[in-house]
Amino acid sequence: MAELNTLSAVEIVAQIRKGIVTPSEVMAACLNRIKTREPEIGAFIHLEADRAMERAKALDDLPPKGALFGVPFAVKDIIDTDDMPTRWGSPIYENRKPERNASCVEAFIAAGAIPIGKTVTTEFAYFQPGKTANPHNTGHTPGGSSSGSAAAVADHMVPLAFGSQTAASLIRPAAYCGISAFRPTTGGFNLQGVMGLSHSLDTLGVLARTVPDLSLCREVLMGDLATSLPEIDEDSLPCVGLMRGPNWWDGSIEMRNVCTTAMGAITATGANTGDVSTPPSFTNLTQAQITVMAYETARTRICEYSAQQDQLSPQFAALIEDGRNVSDTEYQRALSQRERSYAMLEAVMGDCDVLLAPSAPGEAPAGLGATGDPLYSRMWNLLQVPTVALPFLTGPNGLPTGIQLIAKRGHDAKLLAVAEWLQNIFQSQNKRKLT
Repeated sequence: MAELNTLSAVEIVAQIRKGIVTPSEVMAACLNRIKTREPEIGAFIHLEADRAMERAKALDDLPPKGALFGVPFAVKDIIDTDDMPTRWGSPIYENRKPERNASCVEAFIAAGAIPIGKTVTTEFAYFQPGKTANPHNTGHTPGGSSSGSAAAVADHMVPLAFGSQTAASLIRPAAYCGISAFRPTTGGFNLQGVMGLSHSLDTLGVLARTVPDLSLCREVLMGDLATSLPEIDEDSLPCVGLMRGPNWWDGSIEMRNVCTTAMGAITATGANTGDVSTPPSFTNLTQAQITVMAYETARTRICEYSAQQDQLSPQFAALIEDGRNVSDTEYQRALSQRERSYAMLEAVMGDCDVLLAPSAPGEAPAGLGATGDPLYSRMWNLLQVPTVALPFLTGPNGLPTGIQLIAKRGHDAKLLAVAEWLQNIFQSQNKRKLT
């Protein structure tokens, strides 16, 4: 049997229900992995090992109940927990201790999952990185801002972790760490208890090693609102379009190769595939996202800037200053551009179920002083569409590469169904190395 810490959440729940393993045995395996690897990876800013084991042992004596019964999970340190600090990646909030759980944490606990600790985030989930290293090569960034969550899942410390995305903070670290991530349609998951940065862009998401785990998390977080995933078989293959996007030539050659290789694998199944044109106006969407994010952040985090600017990084202070210089007219123009461009996106997609696009410029960059370029998610985040990151192949330096899937707003169930179908197709090719 595989090491318990390497099991997916779906597998853990199934084995617990069959009486093959107990929650405390699963927890012990995860904690042992953390003890062994945390000094090198630095995924956690706060760990509650004893409390997590107490909770797991308490579940040992109960009949399995709940969709996530006995599953350990980690929480990004911008998400409130009532028994652990939530510091938002800033020294300003070093001693901040919330009195209640965020809604997402409470939903997981109600479903039988066990919080194990708080993971490292960049400062205010923006730019300034923390201590976390990429598990595949500790000389490289894990991406950000959900740095610790991505690293903890990728290194088999936990099967699930919460993250968030305002620009590229789920998709990019998932790509760099070789795991999957799900960003729902904006507003799809409740944000009570999640630190705010940019209200029209902020989105709660989850990171896991398998797409079925992402789907399970969606069911728990949405409850009765979660529509069932449609079935995909030989008689109902999806339509997948490649959208190179306005920044296709700004990334690495391996980024382009992984996208075209993935499309070749999909075409070989008999699915309907082809290129989808990029509307010329999409070249302005990255700047529009930057404008919206700066404007809204400057107003959300004005208190820290006004009273405690000396404790902000120069990069975060500059973001607020940039946002203060954005006029209401410029902001409204960017929002209008979003809606016009989304209408164009629906038109060019036509009957496509999903689009396939780059998830990152390439492999994770060397060094821990930055988290990589968010270029390939800014546009999609601005358009408020659901996205999934899928690992696929490795680059010339042996680090993970991957692709991003995009669906129309509200088509989250279809997106996850196609993502699961593709993950099964990709598994047979994922040992290949791009050259």
